[in-house]
Amino acid sequence: MSDYRLTSHSDLEQFYQLYLYAFNTADEPRRRKYFFERCKHALIYGIKSSGHVSSGLYSIPFTVDFYGQRFSMNGIGDVATAPEHAGTGGAGTLLQAALDEMWNNQVTLSYLAPFSFAYYRKFGYEQVFSHMQYSLASKDVPVHRRKTGVQVTRRSLKDGVTEAAEFYVQQADAGLKGGLVRDDWWWNYLPLKNNWQIGLAYDQQDQLQGYVIYELSQTLLTVKEILATTTSALQELTSFIFNHKNSVLQINFDCPDPTYHGDLLADPYSLTSQVVPYMMARIVNLKDFLQRYPYRQKGFTPITLPVFDQNLPQNTGLWQISAAKGQVQVDRTELLSTSTASLTIQQLTKILFGTSSPQLLVKTGQVQLAAKTVADLSKIIVNEPPQMVDYF
Repeated sequence: MSDYRLTSHSDLEQFYQLYLYAFNTADEPRRRKYFFERCKHALIYGIKSSGHVSSGLYSIPFTVDFYGQRFSMNGIGDVATAPEHAGTGGAGTLLQAALDEMWNNQVTLSYLAPFSFAYYRKFGYEQVFSHMQYSLASKDVPVHRRKTGVQVTRRSLKDGVTEAAEFYVQQADAGLKGGLVRDDWWWNYLPLKNNWQIGLAYDQQDQLQGYVIYELSQTLLTVKEILATTTSALQELTSFIFNHKNSVLQINFDCPDPTYHGDLLADPYSLTSQVVPYMMARIVNLKDFLQRYPYRQKGFTPITLPVFDQNLPQNTGLWQISAAKGQVQVDRTELLSTSTASLTIQQLTKILFGTSSPQLLVKTGQVQLAAKTVADLSKIIVNEPPQMVDYF
């Protein structure tokens, strides 16, 4: 266990007070409750100055599904330093300690929501997740005719969480694109932290076919997540959301798929859309990720990748991957010099997650790879962007 871990009640209370001050937020019963519930499931790191916690962060163990492969992932959050200790490197020391402990615990990946992309790139993270945010004025909501056979039931998320969780498991089992395999505690945490509602779509046999989670205010409805296994359920859930047009001024969809789908509307001009950077990720255990990566081909000839990781030198090296009949071979040898590494761990994360193609990174001068390496790599890696709904 790291020397920087905080475990006592008094230390966690100090971390909470630092969190409140650093993020300029009030101490409220609901916030206190969800904060300490999150701490129960997290590894808390902190640095003390004169007996008080001056820097802190949490690292939550999760599991993610990446195209049918399950990987351990630690989510970093609440990175905070007291202003009187700013610039002393406290947050960086804790983040490195968290990464070291992840490596020792054989964690494969790590995600975080950045306050600064440049800062977290120093620790091997790269922006890989983006959201497409759609906005539609209520006056422009298209007419949606209801479909027969599906009925939507409205509840608070707290009251509908059990059914939603069971349905989500089915979707996760079918394979996600980097998203969380949500534990029960996380499902129970979501309504504890957020005042969200849920619409549950049932067929005539009273079988759940989908749900939509949304947040409602006086003027705005924001869709947080929509999942459906049938066209009828998706159409009915969409109709349910659009039927709020007389209650709010605007309807927003926060979509984890950054691909534009505004063309599905009859009048795309009525829709405002923008791609927004969401979360960052980094590969912690490169060997495990390469070994169990969901390659698109069962067999391929050796591909060599010179990689440099300044924070986890265990990942630095000349990596060779190959496969025969689905059996993947991963070998690492030492680099003669780190200056010969043409891929940083950040760049490789973008490539393997499907965020950026190796062709694009070569064309823009961000990486230097042989044309054959680019061509061979492009044939076997995921070729669409990852998706992440959850936030921490």
